Amino acid sequence: MAFYADKDYTEDETVLNAAAQVMQGNLSLHWFDAKTERIKGRPSNMNRGLTYQDLDIGTYGYTNIPENVRTSQSMVSRGSEKIGKLPDMGYVVNRKSDVWSDNVTELYEESKARRWVPATDIPWKELHASPLGPELECAYAQLYTFLQECEIVSLDFPSRWVPLINQDFLEQKSWLCAQMLDASRLLEAFRKRALYGGTGLGRASVTAEQGLKEWLWADKFPQGSVSINLSLAGLLLVIYRHVSAFATTTVDRKIMGYAMQDAGRQVAYGLSQLRYHLKHRPLEVAAMEEYVDDSEHAMIGILGSPELLEPMIIISGGGLEQSQINKGRSATAKFIRLVVSEYMERLAVAGLAGHSRRSRIPALIDRIQATA
Repeated sequence: MAFYADKDYTEDETVLNAAAQVMQGNLSLHWFDAKTERIKGRPSNMNRGLTYQDLDIGTYGYTNIPENVRTSQSMVSRGSEKIGKLPDMGYVVNRKSDVWSDNVTELYEESKARRWVPATDIPWKELHASPLGPELECAYAQLYTFLQECEIVSLDFPSRWVPLINQDFLEQKSWLCAQMLDASRLLEAFRKRALYGGTGLGRASVTAEQGLKEWLWADKFPQGSVSINLSLAGLLLVIYRHVSAFATTTVDRKIMGYAMQDAGRQVAYGLSQLRYHLKHRPLEVAAMEEYVDDSEHAMIGILGSPELLEPMIIISGGGLEQSQINKGRSATAKFIRLVVSEYMERLAVAGLAGHSRRSRIPALIDRIQATA
């Protein structure tokens, strides 16, 4: 539904006359007396430059944001003077512990400092020097098709929540925008790599997309963050490490290296956000455990997708010969176990220490790997 201001400013004589007076040189300068705190922001490290951490001062800082933001529902930047009838933006996320993490400002600054450009930072021409065989190239195209599905969801999740989160959490919203840039950059790189090899894109995965959709549309931000920023990003981080170790081209290793650093930040936020949430809302532990119990089946849909596992086996083994497939199966079995073990470890560190004893995932993974 559209929003309409309380008046049509093209017909507001007060506004028009005030603007005309200013343009005639009759300045009121009423904003000189804004009732705001006077500070001088200075970088603590000149080599690093001026960061959000350096501006964590007084009313402009983020440390003293209250748990419940009750007096700020407009788009006013935190610390500004609020006068007059400001619009209510209808923010639905107004509790700090729903979105905040202790590392959010550092992650935002790092995301800018370590940005890269797929078009020019990937040595595309080197694929001509060492082309892959058709079967292996097809496996890479399928893998990169699968990864695009995951990055689209990693892009959609923060974009869904940014307009719903209170503007007082501006550093956290800035980080979510940085996440969107990271995901869109990885989406670009994966798409270009899949199409560069000449086989075209592979097939979408029904089970993976069903699981991704369930994670994406979690009712609350903390639950969705666990699924997208911890479970999904953690799985992707292991994929990137694994492919980097087995890749035979500089291009694929380079892409995976950049992907690791971007996914690493996402996992770091997801873990820290869950820990912050549970620390400040201990009564929410049971609800979070229930959500994880109910939703982690999606990991089986994603991790167990043939559209992921088969190209991983071929890439790990180097081809489709039986000996190569056996080698690839063994390596991929280790990859699966590592995904699950790291997932359980992160949940425990964040505050869900008993989850590994309840989870259905380990038994299902054992069943998948019974003959591996």
